[in-house]
Amino acid sequence: ADRDAPCHNFIKAASPHLVPILLQQLTKQEEGQEQDETAWNLSTASGTCLGLAARVVQDAIVPMVMPFIQANISKNTTAEDWRLREAATFAFGLILDGPEPSMFQDTAKQALGFLLQAMKDPHPQVKDVTAWTIGRIFEFLHDSSQPNPIVTNDVLPAIMTVLLESLKDASHVAYRVCCAISQLAMGFTHHQGGTSPMSPFFKESISALLHCAQRHASHEHSRVQISAFEAINDLVRAASRDTLDVVAQLIQASVKHRKPTSVILAEIHKTFDLPATTSEACEKQAEVQTQLCGVLQVIVQKLADEEDTKPAVLPYADSIMETLLRIFNFRSSTVHEEAMLAVGAFSNAMGKAFIKYLPTFFTYLKIGLTNYKEWQVCLSTVGVLGDVCRNVEEAILPYCDEIMSILITNLGREDVHRNIKPQILAAFGDIAIFIGDKFEKYLDAVLRVLQQAMQLSIASAQSGEADFVEYNNMLRNGIMDAYSGIIQGLGPAKCQQYLTNEIAPVLDFVSSIGAEAGPNSEPDADVAKSAVMLLGDICACMTVAGSIFKHTAKRDWESVVNYCRATTGLQAETEWAVNMIDDRTQRAT
Repeated sequence: ADRDAPCHNFIKAASPHLVPILLQQLTKQEEGQEQDETAWNLSTASGTCLGLAARVVQDAIVPMVMPFIQANISKNTTAEDWRLREAATFAFGLILDGPEPSMFQDTAKQALGFLLQAMKDPHPQVKDVTAWTIGRIFEFLHDSSQPNPIVTNDVLPAIMTVLLESLKDASHVAYRVCCAISQLAMGFTHHQGGTSPMSPFFKESISALLHCAQRHASHEHSRVQISAFEAINDLVRAASRDTLDVVAQLIQASVKHRKPTSVILAEIHKTFDLPATTSEACEKQAEVQTQLCGVLQVIVQKLADEEDTKPAVLPYADSIMETLLRIFNFRSSTVHEEAMLAVGAFSNAMGKAFIKYLPTFFTYLKIGLTNYKEWQVCLSTVGVLGDVCRNVEEAILPYCDEIMSILITNLGREDVHRNIKPQILAAFGDIAIFIGDKFEKYLDAVLRVLQQAMQLSIASAQSGEADFVEYNNMLRNGIMDAYSGIIQGLGPAKCQQYLTNEIAPVLDFVSSIGAEAGPNSEPDADVAKSAVMLLGDICACMTVAGSIFKHTAKRDWESVVNYCRATTGLQAETEWAVNMIDDRTQRAT
């Protein structure tokens, strides 16, 4: 659609006539439609239309819909009144996305108590839509960091009692409840302090979700199992410091008879014994392994975020790594991607202690880097390479010849997905920082690649291709990450020796970024920050830089510096670099 086209507000104008019709059609449900996520009938189609209308009509839709909700949400006179209860509850959930949250502040608090009671409704479709609507309230209105939160300490015990009990309900209801728990947890992500209102319920919630996942292990219930694992992930991400011991217990393992007895590792090991004699069985095995690797990654990453909880991973490191290496022997690319990301999180938790696992892991690292046909596996592997470099530092050196050969080959191949290439450039920077002047042997090849990448970026920016803008920003960040890493790794003397001739092309490159800025447009903030930090690194490491900066013909790089100087969110982060650039250019003759 043309973003500059005027909006004529046709739906807003028609809504007083349209909304009553849609509300009436919501009551024309088909029996059993809650069992089919793809069900399409008058009721579901009207719901889709009403939800879209709420997003464009916004606040004005609330008084059009609330009378229908209030009149029907508790109606229970005849056996067919479930249709009215379901439609009214559905309508409330639909209009939450669009109007200002303040429109529902008081209504939602009152509605939550009613909806929790409605989770005992005798009709399955009413229970299904009630769980969905509770999740929508959490998604659009719940944020514990706000001054007047929807979910208070008074109501949370009742919420958790109902939700955890409802996980035992029919599969379609359990699925909605898992999604609601995810949204509830996410609303506590920004809660300040060492504890959270969710802390008293954390352990019980994790246990209930694990049981729900195990209960829905069959292939036909896979979406319930997936949503249960995702809810666990969201609970762990939002976990406060006083529950991190429970998070650690999820991976704590004692190895008996060569099998770990921890919760998550034990669940992964169960998948190794699943019969995979049919394509459906293989798919199910891969699906469960993928989800469990994702849970393991989130748990380890959460523990790695705090220095005092990192040690919780160390005693079980061998079991974790052995399990992940076994995962790599399965053929599913999706599993490999999640397992690789879990290794990245694990290396962050281990730090230099990850050196122990480099010899065995390197085989799988190479497989991932060369697996460019399954490009997302390759992409995640390149990202994990950066994690590993940052954690093992100079210990990566013995593996660098093979790594660099693979990366440079991938850059030269036309059949390698383009999204991988900026990440490869950034990986050069990660490697260079930690092997220092030992990176010299790769400089000629890498600088050639960076020159080509800058030329491609400049030419693409000048062409104005809209579909290339996002990719070009990725490419720019990759180029600048590479140069910054190389400069920091080589140090001043080697930079003067090898990189003086790179300064002018880099300035032209940054000027191409600045040239895009105008009265009504600004550079991408991340790109601008990376550019200014790179220019700061150049000025800090090379005394000749100030003179080249001062006398270069293209001056648009200055607009990028000035943008960072004037932008509130970037000032503090780029202050050092801006001051360094100013100092060097002012001193230059």
